[in-house]
Amino acid sequence: MTEQRWWQESVAGIEVWQFVGLAVLAVIVVVLRFALVRLAVLLIKRRTPDAGRAAFLEEELQLLTRPLLGISAAVTLLIGFPVLDFDSDVEQVVGTFATFLAVAAAVFFGLRVVDVAADYWARIAEETDSKLDDQLVPLARTSGKIFVASIGFIFVLQNLSINITSLVAGLGIGGVAVALAAQDTIKNLLGGATILADKPFHVGDWVVMGGYEGTVEEVGFRSTRIRTFADSQITVPNARITDSEVNNMGRRSWRRYSTTLGLAYHTDPDRIQAFVEGVRAIIRSNEAMRKDYYIVEFISFGESSLNIMVYCFIDAASWNEEMRTRHILNMEFLRLAERLQVEFAFPTRTLHVVGTPEQPFAGPELREREDLEETIETFAPPARALRDRPITAGYDNGEPAGDTA
Repeated sequence: MTEQRWWQESVAGIEVWQFVGLAVLAVIVVVLRFALVRLAVLLIKRRTPDAGRAAFLEEELQLLTRPLLGISAAVTLLIGFPVLDFDSDVEQVVGTFATFLAVAAAVFFGLRVVDVAADYWARIAEETDSKLDDQLVPLARTSGKIFVASIGFIFVLQNLSINITSLVAGLGIGGVAVALAAQDTIKNLLGGATILADKPFHVGDWVVMGGYEGTVEEVGFRSTRIRTFADSQITVPNARITDSEVNNMGRRSWRRYSTTLGLAYHTDPDRIQAFVEGVRAIIRSNEAMRKDYYIVEFISFGESSLNIMVYCFIDAASWNEEMRTRHILNMEFLRLAERLQVEFAFPTRTLHVVGTPEQPFAGPELREREDLEETIETFAPPARALRDRPITAGYDNGEPAGDTA
């Protein structure tokens, strides 16, 4: 009888050398995972001369460590476990487990690779002026994940000995019912494709549509997310967007500023003229204002004010810049009125008592008809009374560059 060696002794049905073999396999898993990560870091440093991008990729590489560990474990079990000479039933169970672990780890790895690629693309998109790439990043991320998950699902079905062809045929027969039940989803998918093709807006644009107003955060396959100015997020189905009007406030070349300045009724004509020309001078001196087209005119007699229309355009990249320019303009209007001693009107009602029993109303002084005729003739051609009489040499309205409203 052959003497049994110590490494051949059994513990719970497993020999000592098999325990040692399992420990060696565990060490191989750890070493293999470390080697793969280290190799990836070296490739990043060698192929990416930009230190900033290299550091970014090394940080993103941390997302891949867990799936790499799963892949290392699956490969090690598939190759090394049969060497340990376990029972065939045990080897079959471990082999099946390793196969599914490899598939799951590979799918997980693929999903992480999609995330890393999308993050890297988003970083590059931030450095470009175009907003189309910012809009495509989330779509590419979703599409990549769906593709990877589909491939993994098909591979699992094949390993379960399921006939993929018959399954696809069965899905085709039931596809009509699914399509009828998912009409809205299909409309939203087509709406997303329409948005990408037509480009009514990009990520970051300020839009007003369907009663919603805010900044576009993300354009997905099914819906578009808008961040309102109240900091809430609205998810709008793409089909609704394609059927509604979209007012893209972010694509304005100029931002219109239209207001009416009401002067008190006791303001004399020369001060009104001086105030109008002063407002024009303020507009022309502001670097953020459009110089070739603006209107500042005394347009009407209001119920309690003499109305000066101010119609101009602001060059601003954001709403904050627009509000800042409006603030500066309004403050200059106030300073101008203070310098000219012009008062702004406010709604008032004045009661005039034309006469009392003690002091009856005498009426205006009577003038001869010839005197009245002479006054009228001063306003008739070829007199200049009906024409604008500027106080300064310039600050006239800009010449219209077309009909702008």
